Amino acid sequence: MPRRKPGSAWVAMSFAFLLVAFFIPCVCGAQSPQATEVVQASQQAQAGEPAGAGEPEAVGGPAVAGPSTKATVTVRVKDITRVYGVRDNQLMGYGLVVGLRGTGDSRNTPFTGRTLSNMLDKFNITVDPLEIRAKNVAAVMVTGVLPAFASPGDAIDVTVSSLGDARSLAGGTLLLTELAGADGRIYALAQGPVLSGAEVRPTVGRVPAGATVERHVAMDLLTPEGNLVLSLLNPDYTTAARIARAVCERFGEGAAVAVDGGTVRVDVPEWLQETPTPFIAEVGELEVSPDAPARVVLNARTGVVVIGGNVRISPAAVSYNGFNVSVGMSSGWQDQAGGDVMVQPLGPGSTVALEAGTTIEALAAALNAVGARPVDIMNIMEALRACGALQAELQIM
Repeated sequence: MPRRKPGSAWVAMSFAFLLVAFFIPCVCGAQSPQATEVVQASQQAQAGEPAGAGEPEAVGGPAVAGPSTKATVTVRVKDITRVYGVRDNQLMGYGLVVGLRGTGDSRNTPFTGRTLSNMLDKFNITVDPLEIRAKNVAAVMVTGVLPAFASPGDAIDVTVSSLGDARSLAGGTLLLTELAGADGRIYALAQGPVLSGAEVRPTVGRVPAGATVERHVAMDLLTPEGNLVLSLLNPDYTTAARIARAVCERFGEGAAVAVDGGTVRVDVPEWLQETPTPFIAEVGELEVSPDAPARVVLNARTGVVVIGGNVRISPAAVSYNGFNVSVGMSSGWQDQAGGDVMVQPLGPGSTVALEAGTTIEALAAALNAVGARPVDIMNIMEALRACGALQAELQIM
């Protein structure tokens, strides 16, 4: 067996080192462009620019709507209106919940014993209310909603609420209770086990499908003149006019008229007035583009800010908690967002400058960019509303 020369090992190691040194730049060079693209995309996202900004647009690529493009949303008439005269009805009754584990009403609630005594009289059992010391009974109020077009035999949910000093209704059973409407008539009967799983309100429970409808409530779909009246869920003059226009385009000129911002009157053909359901269904399927007033809703408890469309800001200046907001005084500021919003640190706080007439969405985005808290944004919007610069209705929840 031939003997290996001492220098052959060093030659093999040198050759392996050269191979590694040759492949490492190739691998790194193949990955570096991707890493660079990720960093650039991250920097563009932090700067508020879309990914791929500054690069030539690919031929045949998708068209992206700019900020000035206004999207039109169409909805069905049935989703934003209701038929006048078609409504739910509230029901209420008084009853007893039995089978409680010592968490019922005490003797400090005298009407519970009297109610139990009157109920036992129906079974020919006479008991003095003062002798009743049962703690497994609670007097309750039973409430429910009778839906429109409900027929006898339909089941509805009811809510059971303690009327006395019971500690909990969990595990109890509601005895047969009559549920009456505002006219005093009995429309449903409720009975069944009470579900009370909420520990924060153990004295309120539900009986799913616990009431059976006993009486039908007739609904007047049309007025005595034979007209269909649509009531807008969110009254608006523009939306009402668009609904009337859509009905006229479908059924002919003069088929509908917008009475006011919340009511649209539709003429029903005479041959359909006896059975107007198909006509109402066809009107409900018409599509319109609803309009809404400029409105800003603030939830002071959760810090949620909801901004409607068409909200604009007039020239004004607000200083609050280290934040300086300037509207209509943009000269001399450096544009950092590629649009109307310009932000520049100033001393201990930050200054947000916007052009006059800009949207409040731009203001909220700029304040978020400089680290404003939700309470800061709400207080600044309230200040803009107070000085008349916020051209919208401000609603605080």
